[in-house]
Amino acid sequence: MYWVPFERLNARARVVICGLTPGYGQMLEAFTAAREALAAGSGLDETLVQVDRRASFAGTMRSNMVRMLDELGMPVALGIPSTASLFAGADELVHTTSALRYPVFIEGQNYGGAHPNVQQSTLLSRYATSTLGPELAAVPQALIIPLGKAAEACVQVVITAGELDAARCLLGFPHPSGGNGHRLRQFGANQVRLSAELNEWARLYHAPQ
Repeated sequence: MYWVPFERLNARARVVICGLTPGYGQMLEAFTAAREALAAGSGLDETLVQVDRRASFAGTMRSNMVRMLDELGMPVALGIPSTASLFAGADELVHTTSALRYPVFIEGQNYGGAHPNVQQSTLLSRYATSTLGPELAAVPQALIIPLGKAAEACVQVVITAGELDAARCLLGFPHPSGGNGHRLRQFGANQVRLSAELNEWARLYHAPQ
């Protein structure tokens, strides 16, 4: 596990997008964004904003995620043109994080949630349970969107512990990586339910319509 400057906590967010762990590409983008922001004279807070805008779920993962959330009706729920706005001018509405906030590598490869899974690793399970619950509690009105089954399993642990309301969680959202060949099929199978749950969250938690 390696530290990267994913340290911004946006307690005013309306949506939390939660991956499993940043990959090497996001790690590289995060350090590059931080270095360039600091060199340009940005303070710490603005630097962390720039890191999130540039590096959080960067690449095809972000574009796939934006497309799916747009189809579910996220822009209407938040009053924005597109989910892509969450990584630009409307980033005050989003908090991005990971169940394992910092990048994890197994034998030099991005950790994908298996071999071992989080619950089978004392290090990873302790880290996930000790940090994810308090972090989500600090964003009390936000919709939680775990990306893929491994991140969802970590969120489910927080729900089972009674630390998170399941009505705030959009469970069953597929991992948006281009490497997930089942992404479109999974999304199609769950789209109607996910859209209904998004609308119900907007009603219960008074998201702007």
